[in-house]
Amino acid sequence: MNKKMNNVVAGVAKQSFAAVAAVALAFGLSACGDDSSSSTGPQDDPEKVEVSLTGVVFGSDYKTGELRWIDKDGKVSKKGVSFFQDSKVVVNGADLYVMERMGADNISLVDPEKLEAEGEKAVVWQASLDDGANPVDMVFDGENAWVALQNADSLVKISTVDGKVVKSVKTGKFAYEGETSPYVADIELNDGKLYVLMQRYTMDPETWATTYPKGLLAIYDASTGDLKDTVQLLKQNPTAMAFFDGAIYVASQGEYNDSYGTDADDKRGIEKVNLKDKKSELVVSGEKLGGGVYAFVADKGTAYAAVYKGYGDVPLAKIDLSAKKVEKVEGIADAEGFIAAKDGVVLVGDRSFEAEKAYLIKDGKANALEQPEGALAPYSVALF
Repeated sequence: MNKKMNNVVAGVAKQSFAAVAAVALAFGLSACGDDSSSSTGPQDDPEKVEVSLTGVVFGSDYKTGELRWIDKDGKVSKKGVSFFQDSKVVVNGADLYVMERMGADNISLVDPEKLEAEGEKAVVWQASLDDGANPVDMVFDGENAWVALQNADSLVKISTVDGKVVKSVKTGKFAYEGETSPYVADIELNDGKLYVLMQRYTMDPETWATTYPKGLLAIYDASTGDLKDTVQLLKQNPTAMAFFDGAIYVASQGEYNDSYGTDADDKRGIEKVNLKDKKSELVVSGEKLGGGVYAFVADKGTAYAAVYKGYGDVPLAKIDLSAKKVEKVEGIADAEGFIAAKDGVVLVGDRSFEAEKAYLIKDGKANALEQPEGALAPYSVALF
């Protein structure tokens, strides 16, 4: 897909419903509560209707990208639909969104029920954002969605009916010295408030040397877009966040070392932000995790983190947020293919050369999904 399909509405009635029961059934697990991962949660439509798919896997070789889907038997589709090589998939109920990132800067709504039969014609609409906006995450509020733009000086609210921008909120004042963007990494919606995670780094255009100040959490009114508050974070280079038990947990990767990996120390990890008193504390250090956090999701009190030790060396950790206990998930070598967690189901993409597959995590172990020969290594995953 590309900008030639900008704002095309295919006349397909947009569905908006959850299919948690179908996912749990497909993987032989019982539902165990709400999902607090990045693009789902309390803002989802409460209606639950089964759909024919259980998840999607976006694959990339950094030249081309493809969207494949997972059926109820846990098999990855033989067919695929082409998208920009740097794309992220996001699910809201039974609606599937593909965010084509820096260089394409599009968002597409896809009807998952039509993927197998119609391929790229399953795209309901595609909306074009400003060049270089770089969409990285979405959260949903009724018939609208807030979109985090990593390289822009704003957030945008779009209509989920046709993808048109209905509101824009400037964030440029939070940019670090010499930058125009605060580099938003993640966005969450909770109790009418929009939580925006900002990395606020600055890069030398000639040497690419990067300076990371401490991250910042900005809080907006989700209806009006008005800024309500900010919270200074403890650590540098935050990557993702999740709500649990009245607090928000923020994972950080921290600065890179001389080998372009991250160290196992207390300069990074998972911090717990008490929103009432605007105080933050490090609850799981990078020393305990084994490095900085590249990707992070939580399903109630259980979190999963892709621990970035170095390129290609990104094991998966399971964290009990209440007990602050960390366990390694065996069988995952490179979790740069990202993680999805929903109601006890955990899906992770392993990009390691030996694997290049999506895995279901069950009983602390990784079980590979059956996929066709020639499928690209996972780059982003999502569950319905």
